[in-house]
Amino acid sequence: LVASREWGAYPIMTFAEVPEIDVMLMERPDQPPLGVGESASVPSAAAIANAIYDATGVRFRSAPFTADIVLAGLNAAAPPRRRGWRAALAGLGTAVLLAGAGLFGLHGAMPAASPPAPDTFSESLLARGAMLAAAGNCAVCHTAEGGLRYAGGRAIETPYGAIHAPNLTPDRETGIGAWSFAAFQRAMRDGIGADGRQLYPAFPYTAFTGMTDDDLLALYAHLMTQAPVGAPVGAPLGAPLGAPVAETRLAFPFNLRPLMAGWNLLFHRSGALAPEPTQSARWNRGRYLVEAVGHCGACHTPRNALGAERGSQFLNGAMVGGWEAPALTELSRAPVPWTEQALFDYLSTGHAAEHGAAAGPMGEVVAQLAALPASDIAAMAHYVASLSPPRPEVAADSLVNAAWKSLDAATGSAARLFDGACRACHHDGSGPAVFGQNIPLALNSNLHSARPDNLLRILLDGIASPARPGLGPMPGFRDSLNDQQLASLAGFLRARLAPQEPAWTDLEATLARLRRRSL
Repeated sequence: LVASREWGAYPIMTFAEVPEIDVMLMERPDQPPLGVGESASVPSAAAIANAIYDATGVRFRSAPFTADIVLAGLNAAAPPRRRGWRAALAGLGTAVLLAGAGLFGLHGAMPAASPPAPDTFSESLLARGAMLAAAGNCAVCHTAEGGLRYAGGRAIETPYGAIHAPNLTPDRETGIGAWSFAAFQRAMRDGIGADGRQLYPAFPYTAFTGMTDDDLLALYAHLMTQAPVGAPVGAPLGAPLGAPVAETRLAFPFNLRPLMAGWNLLFHRSGALAPEPTQSARWNRGRYLVEAVGHCGACHTPRNALGAERGSQFLNGAMVGGWEAPALTELSRAPVPWTEQALFDYLSTGHAAEHGAAAGPMGEVVAQLAALPASDIAAMAHYVASLSPPRPEVAADSLVNAAWKSLDAATGSAARLFDGACRACHHDGSGPAVFGQNIPLALNSNLHSARPDNLLRILLDGIASPARPGLGPMPGFRDSLNDQQLASLAGFLRARLAPQEPAWTDLEATLARLRRRSL
């Protein structure tokens, strides 16, 4: 070892007693430790040695962190006049450093690589990579509003602060152009960047780890053949095109990335997703796309206080970035049970006749899924449908007819708001589809949810970019209706179209909060 070399952000100490680097040979690993000088037989020493190898690729003939070697190294490095309490303090610090290295999994930077030439990859591999990137929604998260594709800068809201998605283009200075496939693979499997820093699980490596090596290579090939964009970190959020993207700055202690190693120890299991031999090929394909590539649980699974998905509540619904990602299991609040066919229609067209249209973040997801073959969409629908036990059939037509009778009989200011703002598009089916699909509001899950957030956000901002052509846009009423009017309209829709559900409370306060977060 050389004194100037660094392991992560910490210098590696040199010891005269360390033999020439060669092949690791642990002394008597099958025997108990014999005391000072023999601690290389302790399993923890082997674990730390293996961690060093994983991070740096360097093996040792014998471990350089036994107690006697550490003590001798400290004594040789320290001048005689600084022995005593200062030497003891230095020894304690070194011990803590070494222990921390083993505990927190410090990792070295991966060697820089040159971006592969575009003709390195076959056309079929690139097409597969593009499909995987679409299924994983990569461009949506890694493209700022109005920004260049994959250039980063989008803020991912978390309970711990905003995490800004980095540049995924093959720019060598600000993107991943200097990343080797091994570095990319380590990031996707273990959440460790090419520079050795721990990544936050807002980047869903906890799901991507389930991808096969072949698919990771295809995704790497796709990203490495995109146009490089220089987008360095450091500019404020909302910077114009070509300017740097914002840097993630979380408050203490969440800004201490090494702590993520402890989080990973508790909540992350690295490795490709193994097929279930008792299930069909279609079920396993759907599971792979939903759990690994599509990382659906990242939004639709509730998280614990430390931000980890609650595995026992997979796809039971959660709040993400101010939107409710509804439950996809038997906990769904949809008035008509989701079927495999309805799921297929929704994911492939952005609209299910008995549920409504995709909007908000899910609209972006469905738009990306257009790149997938119908067989993959069918596999996803098949797998998600299998997670819920069969429910009794519900006559959708009777729900819609009852809702329209209630709406037609309504009077008052809220009824007039509905007639003026909503009825032309959301009618009983007797009139034309003005802007696109006529969405029967009585079947919309948002109106049956325990929370009004999704409905209020759509009332405020509408749906400017429908998930698929033909669905039609919806105007927002942010500037034309005040909070009192919007709250009155939302409460009216809840009472008339979901009469079996309790009334929402504090709608005006919720609207004020939603207006503030969109500024």
